[in-house]
Amino acid sequence: MAAAGDLGWTIRRSAYFDSVALMRVAEQARQIPGVIEVTLVMGTPANRATLVASELWPADAPATAPEDLLIAVRAKSDDALRLALASVEQRLDAPRESRPAARDDVAPRTIVGARRRAGVANLALIAVPGPYAVIDAHQALSAGLHVFLFSDGVSLADEVALKLRGRELGLIVMGPECGTSIVNGVGLGFANRVRRGSIGVVGASGTGIQEVTTLVHRLGGGISHAIGTGGRDLDAAVGGVTTLQGLGWLAEDDGTRVIVIVSKPSSRDVADRVLAAAARIGKPAVACLLGYDGQIPTGLEVVTTLEEAAIAAVRLTGAAPRGLDRPVITSSATSGSIVGLYTGGTLCEEARRLVGDGIHRFVDFGAEEYTRGRPHPIIDPSRRHTAIVDAAGDGRASVIVLDVILGDCAHPDPAGALAPVLVDARERARHAGRSLSVVAHVVGTDEDPQALGVQENALRKVGAIVCASNRIAAQTARDIAEARHAG
Repeated sequence: MAAAGDLGWTIRRSAYFDSVALMRVAEQARQIPGVIEVTLVMGTPANRATLVASELWPADAPATAPEDLLIAVRAKSDDALRLALASVEQRLDAPRESRPAARDDVAPRTIVGARRRAGVANLALIAVPGPYAVIDAHQALSAGLHVFLFSDGVSLADEVALKLRGRELGLIVMGPECGTSIVNGVGLGFANRVRRGSIGVVGASGTGIQEVTTLVHRLGGGISHAIGTGGRDLDAAVGGVTTLQGLGWLAEDDGTRVIVIVSKPSSRDVADRVLAAAARIGKPAVACLLGYDGQIPTGLEVVTTLEEAAIAAVRLTGAAPRGLDRPVITSSATSGSIVGLYTGGTLCEEARRLVGDGIHRFVDFGAEEYTRGRPHPIIDPSRRHTAIVDAAGDGRASVIVLDVILGDCAHPDPAGALAPVLVDARERARHAGRSLSVVAHVVGTDEDPQALGVQENALRKVGAIVCASNRIAAQTARDIAEARHAG
């Protein structure tokens, strides 16, 4: 180990770890008092450059290879630094110490080995650094496996090649950067625990899928499948390959009676082809493609918000869902702007469109520029926590609006971690002679391990206005800001 002041770092040679496992280890170490930042990444040139630029890695450190693990810790004291590094080492070693010695029980190290061991498995979940993800995904396709590609850092050309090859083989490639899917009731990535039902979803948006599926659950409906495609699937270069395959799957699935399509802003031509394909299926379908302004095919319902998509889908099953309640709000006469600090890109984009630009500011902390070399903010919200406190010091800000994402792979208690940050932020604003409102939407269900009700109550206890959907949260924030301007 080498250290410089409050920075500590170490290299584990030839020590590959799954990226999700590294996220968990880093998050645990960040809970140690006095720890500012913990980062664990593989030693690729891009990751190393990111650490150096973030002042988390000395530029003159020994050379590393992509298969090496880089561990960096910044802390307020030497004691906190030592504890954090020890915590990381202990957690990284624990799985290895518990492995059985018998050769037959050793975990397979390749896709081919895992396929041989699993026997009847027909899907591979891949969460490794981008360059290796492409290799593993091609190996999975060669082994006859569908692919859920959680990894980012995959080039557009590689994505196109993987998806076209998968289609030729009769296999589907969900991703890259596929955050969420639900296949036969089994959640992948950040998926929430929702009841089974007759509504099938295809989405070029992880948190968009989460918002729709959890609202369907809240409204009494259920999900047959939710097929994530990766956020670039409806780009012109990709052509909607996975989305069209997913629609084909749902068309043939007897358990799917209603289809929902969700996407971030996309290519107009690709969106047109996708909507036309959905209309030809013959099953009731609803689409929410943010920013789409093209011609709507006959027999297809197109809506502008994720909440509307969920309500329409449940209604199309024959149920009569009631609308979601809006909170009662009061506002002071302090004028200011809205700051949207999101972990979900589609939720951020939807809120921005509902609120408008101008003096308001929205940040998606799940964007690749923020996650390169770092855990996703759904798992590690520390970077957003810092931004919340910073926003409290911005004299122009009067409302902060944010999302809180639940699910099996999400932070174990996101509201609990967020609550003291909100208290600190509002106290800072009060000392500056301003009031600061916080509007939040929790994406999840009471079946999630974090429990929706528990998370919402934790936020209400510290004064946050909790809303039932992202649409309601954005419009509530706008109403507060406009009332304050009027005052």
